[in-house]
Amino acid sequence: MNTMKIMSIRSWLRSVGYRLGQVREQLGFVAPLSEEDYKEVAALLPTTAALSLFRTMSPADQQHSLRVCRRLKTRGCSDVDMLAAALLHDVGKAEGRVPFWTRPAIVLGKKLAPQLLTRLVAYPDTDGHPVGAPLIGARVRERCRGRAPINGAPTVCSVAYPIILLITIIGSKSRITINKWNAPLTKWRLALSSAWYHADIGADLALTAGLSERAVLYIRTHHRSDGPAAELHEVDEVS
Repeated sequence: MNTMKIMSIRSWLRSVGYRLGQVREQLGFVAPLSEEDYKEVAALLPTTAALSLFRTMSPADQQHSLRVCRRLKTRGCSDVDMLAAALLHDVGKAEGRVPFWTRPAIVLGKKLAPQLLTRLVAYPDTDGHPVGAPLIGARVRERCRGRAPINGAPTVCSVAYPIILLITIIGSKSRITINKWNAPLTKWRLALSSAWYHADIGADLALTAGLSERAVLYIRTHHRSDGPAAELHEVDEVS
């Protein structure tokens, strides 16, 4: 076995181990932060409102966010806005907006049917209505009935759509009627949309909590490897 293949296998194993660790934490196998940890967080956030916002996250997301922040500091990061953003980059998932089942749904959707996934999600307002995002269209619904195959290949719905819907149905335990894609968002679509847009939701929350516009920008773009928060993205991916 050549060196490149060995390195590839090791990288894959590390990735799997990291993801399994995330699953374990999200299932509740994680200790809450200590008072000393909260003092460290408070010293890095600009307002008491921001600290209160941090506390709305689950223990797993709090541990993850503090871990990201500490690793940034270890790398020599002294940008106070970046460190504050690290602590709140996942706050859009807080308060039950993003149930655990949405994470595999997003991962599968990105791999199997990214265009379908972007049609399913919509930026939600405070009442759960979509804001300025496209809803699933008639052409996609036709494919869901087994029509309009693309270049002779299996239809989008025949391959990916059932998988995504199965996960969402199991996760939300709600009835799904395919014809009802209009506002307001159903419970499962609201959860899926919140997962997809959690960076934007978190950025909006951080802005109201008193973070600077620069820190808010970091939160909003932390999923981009080529954006202003590229360093945060890099550390987040391995923390």
